[in-house]
Amino acid sequence: MTLREVFRFEVEYRLRQPSTWVYALVLFGLPFLTMHAINGSRQYLNAPVMVMNASAILGTLGMLVTAGIFGDAAARDVQSRMHALFFTSPLREAHYLAGRFLGGLAVNAVLLLGVPLGLLLASVMPYMAAGKFGPVQPAAYVQAYLLLLLPNLVLIGAFMFAVAALTRQSLTTYLGGIALFVLGTIAGKITGPSNATLSALVDPLGTRAVALTTQYWTPVERDARLVGWPHLLLWNRALWLAVAAGVLALLVARFRFGHQGDATRRRWWRRRALVDTAPARVGPIGGHAPDAARSFSTAGRVRQTLAVAARAWREIAATRAFLVVLAGALLFVFTFGWDVGSEVYGTSTWPVTHLIAGTVLSAALAPVMALLIAIFAGELVWRERDVGMGDIAAVAPVPNGVALLGRFLALVGMLVALQAVLMGAGVLLQALRGYHRYELGVYLELLFGIKLVDYVLLAALAMAVHVIVNQKYVGHLIVVLYFASTLAAGLIGLRHHLLIYGSDPGWVWSDLNGLAPFVAGLVWFKLYWAAWALLLAVAASLFWVRGREIGWRARLALARQRLGGPAVRAAALALALIVSLGGFVFYNTNVLNDYGDPDEIAAHRAEYERRYKRFEDAPEPSLVAARMRVELYPAQRAAELRGTFQLVNRTTRPIDSLHVLPSPDVETRALRFDRATRLVVDDSARRYRIYALARPLAPGDSLAMSFEVASHPRGFRNAGAPTAVTPNGAYVDRTWLPALGYLRGRELADERERREHGLPPRTPPPTAGDVETRATGPGARGVELVDAETIVGTDARQIAVTSGTLVREWRERGRRYFQYRTEAPTRYGGAVLSAEYAVREARWNGIPLRVYYHPTHDVNVDRMIRSMQASLAYYSEHFGPYQFRELSIVEFPRYASFARAHPHMIAFSEGSAFLTRVDSGDVDRPFFVVAHETAHQWWGGQVIPAGAAGASFVSETLAQYSSMMVLETAYGADMARRFYDYNMAQYLTGRSVYTNREAPLLDVVNQSYVYYFKGAVAMYTLRERLGADAMNGALRRFREKFAGPDAPPPTSRALYAELQAVTPDSLRPLLSDLFEHITLWSVRTDSARAEPTGGGAYRVTLFVDASKARADSIGNQTPVAMNDLVEIGAFGASAGGGSLGETLYLAQHRIHTGKQTIVLTVPRRPARAGIDPFRKLIERERDDNVADVPGQAGAR
Repeated sequence: MTLREVFRFEVEYRLRQPSTWVYALVLFGLPFLTMHAINGSRQYLNAPVMVMNASAILGTLGMLVTAGIFGDAAARDVQSRMHALFFTSPLREAHYLAGRFLGGLAVNAVLLLGVPLGLLLASVMPYMAAGKFGPVQPAAYVQAYLLLLLPNLVLIGAFMFAVAALTRQSLTTYLGGIALFVLGTIAGKITGPSNATLSALVDPLGTRAVALTTQYWTPVERDARLVGWPHLLLWNRALWLAVAAGVLALLVARFRFGHQGDATRRRWWRRRALVDTAPARVGPIGGHAPDAARSFSTAGRVRQTLAVAARAWREIAATRAFLVVLAGALLFVFTFGWDVGSEVYGTSTWPVTHLIAGTVLSAALAPVMALLIAIFAGELVWRERDVGMGDIAAVAPVPNGVALLGRFLALVGMLVALQAVLMGAGVLLQALRGYHRYELGVYLELLFGIKLVDYVLLAALAMAVHVIVNQKYVGHLIVVLYFASTLAAGLIGLRHHLLIYGSDPGWVWSDLNGLAPFVAGLVWFKLYWAAWALLLAVAASLFWVRGREIGWRARLALARQRLGGPAVRAAALALALIVSLGGFVFYNTNVLNDYGDPDEIAAHRAEYERRYKRFEDAPEPSLVAARMRVELYPAQRAAELRGTFQLVNRTTRPIDSLHVLPSPDVETRALRFDRATRLVVDDSARRYRIYALARPLAPGDSLAMSFEVASHPRGFRNAGAPTAVTPNGAYVDRTWLPALGYLRGRELADERERREHGLPPRTPPPTAGDVETRATGPGARGVELVDAETIVGTDARQIAVTSGTLVREWRERGRRYFQYRTEAPTRYGGAVLSAEYAVREARWNGIPLRVYYHPTHDVNVDRMIRSMQASLAYYSEHFGPYQFRELSIVEFPRYASFARAHPHMIAFSEGSAFLTRVDSGDVDRPFFVVAHETAHQWWGGQVIPAGAAGASFVSETLAQYSSMMVLETAYGADMARRFYDYNMAQYLTGRSVYTNREAPLLDVVNQSYVYYFKGAVAMYTLRERLGADAMNGALRRFREKFAGPDAPPPTSRALYAELQAVTPDSLRPLLSDLFEHITLWSVRTDSARAEPTGGGAYRVTLFVDASKARADSIGNQTPVAMNDLVEIGAFGASAGGGSLGETLYLAQHRIHTGKQTIVLTVPRRPARAGIDPFRKLIERERDDNVADVPGQAGAR
């Protein structure tokens, strides 16, 4: 038998199997239907990058098909007891292995063509919605197949085939794939973001190489540009194909035609006694077997069930595969969890228990756990039939329900064991990382109270699928595909959790509250799905296979025969529970609470705009004073607010009606005015009221509006839970209070949805150059500065904090009350926070500084206080005095992850900076974020920008720049440079977001990547060119002109004018490029050489290339002439750590478009030289600015 014959036999065998055609249908149908199911995308679904990414995801799911094909090819002979014939045939091991592998590879490669073909066919369907797909580029599908799908198939197939062939077990096939996934994840975590190129090279699937290649692509490039054949991706493919070849070579070297080692060669714990069967020593057995009492009672069935479970558990736990799974899980935990939490500026989070248990051991491991459940469920269902004992098991006096339940309990036992091992690994990880607050109760609650329930429900589904489908590998595929579909349910329009098996409203752990707001929804949804699991178990018992496999018709007939007695009663009970529990859940999610269907919400927003957009410029009175009484009831998660707003007509014409918008988040119980009004519009669906005034409000006249609002949560929601007020932690703000005037924030923002609802493109906000935004006229709304007084009542153990000075505190009827009053009119956000706080205090120049924090979150409190002190010192010295008598930081639960500045108070999420781990050399994230929010006491606090495009440039960009200066002052220029590089990378990445089209800094609206990251880059670059004194002097003068209650709100043009005033003519082009335009540079050093000139000096010749372009909002670039001053540098040998080395020369040169030669002289031999060596220009390719200077013979 030759290799060709083995190959032909394998291909013909696979084509005869029904499962092969099922795989073909899945691999073609899944991408085809996915393109139909996705409701919309911000870019073309058939854009080359989208095709590449979709192929990578679908190809990963296709790993299950690969496991079925290669696992069967490697282990089929052993499982069918045919291996002895092959072992004695004149067939070489290499030919046998090559034929089997290549046969499986050929079939799988053809099947995998279904992925790009399905994607391609969906994109040309004539009934698809316009705008969903762009021009078809066949090359995109060819590249996806040749660069990702086919190489990944070879790699994954090699691992799976080698493991299955060496172990001669199909179960271990999946372990090869899982091992590859875990190794790739570990390699990526080890290399990390600090070496993106190496991380991309060690990614076995190639997706990181694609992401790195396309990370800075603009929306127009993402829609049309082919990924091509990038060198990084080609090197990645070559590397891992070489690994695959090495694995196959190792397989050929290790594989032998022969039986597994006999008992004398086994490990001592796997040995079995040998029976001497020599006739002379074997005599007849006398006597008779004793009669055994037979029991078919309930107790007997329970004992049978436990016996089946115990045996099945032993057969799982005693396998090498299970031990490998445990070892792999531990390795994954330690690698993924070593730097757990959000990585910002290169920092991570302390390994607090809820992050280890909820992120590392739950969310990150969930796909792996789903695959393991699918695999082990299949092994348990097929256990007897795989070893040829199916007929014997069929005649055993064991009911179907007992056999099924026993195996299910064994699977649950496996999950419990895995969770216990993971819990121990989590504790060990915390100890190794120096964190010793282990919180075992949190582990038990998250791992066993939530995730174990999820896994058990999935296990019930997996068992039922394997029994009903009756094809092991197809069963694996169905279970994993279902799990993947639940992760993407929102994309295919499934949003109600009553329709997604095993799902729930979701949860967020907070150290302040645990799971308190989410418990009710979790419990009732899981009970509902448990009823479905019972029904699945009944179905599985009806279709349970005993003995030889039979066809579908015979199985259906047998299921009808079994449907009686206990099965009917169990099914009736399951259906009754499904109906009753489902009805109760529906009542809570859709009756007691608004379901919040996205289509209905979009329709309401569209109708809101159609009806009331005409009132957008209607004059409205301004808020000048607020008196609030806030009653918080943490135990009930409720709140009641009563207040009075004093309103003044600051426009130039009378106001005859008031447009009042109640909050959709709370119940507005009362709304009254101190003068006669008539309610003429009461649109409760869209929360819009219009009150006609009996006597118009004259200019300068005032009126009072009193209101009562309340929040009393009822039942539970379909998604999430109300978290504004929780048992320990409340954050209530102005969004609960009635608003005046038409709000643009309630409009439909998405352009695709606007088109679907017949709305025109959204009107942009006023431009920064619109002088009416700074004038008082009809419809104009100036900055509101409010005199506020607030009384807050809360639980006796809690502290309530809000803007203003605490003037009184008292206790009344077992509750604690706080009264705050502002000393002068300030911006009004209405923020009220309350929790069981610990308080740490300090001072700066006599100003009290306080941090209100959860008692266990004290690790960064001192760091925050140092930042407040450093920030107040820098800003007061350079920009002007601090306007308040105190400054506080207040923590709130991590249901939101932002930090927000209020007058002399900064609200911080517990997940924002309180838990950040700052190691030596890291960018101090807590220090920086506190400095940024403190800067808002000046930018956005003292200087309040006009409501026009560019407002965020005035507030956010200046706060970002100011905090960079504090960071530089405290930690040095190197730290600020690292932060600068981070901002540059984030800006370039942000440009790829299609929905948030780019605008120049002067006209920025809601593009956070522009006003945060490009703003920091632009301001820091300008500071380095102008000097700190000139830059800060301009900002100080800007503050002096526009701070104070009588100052007009400035636009970005006013700030720009101050920057222009201190910028010399030579730098005006740079100023324009940074702030007025979207400008990108491209500079590189082609080569460099150095020649000695005598006296130890060297003449350095640089050959550089330069260009400049300006881009529009979606990234279309237009070249422009370059005539810019750019730094040229030469450096000595580097000491490592990414530094350039000692600076031998650094000066600005006039650089023009095109190739040019630069000659300079340095005092000694340089090691490297280049253009823009510190990468201050905004350019996408920044790694070719500096070149090594080769050695010269004359240098010796």
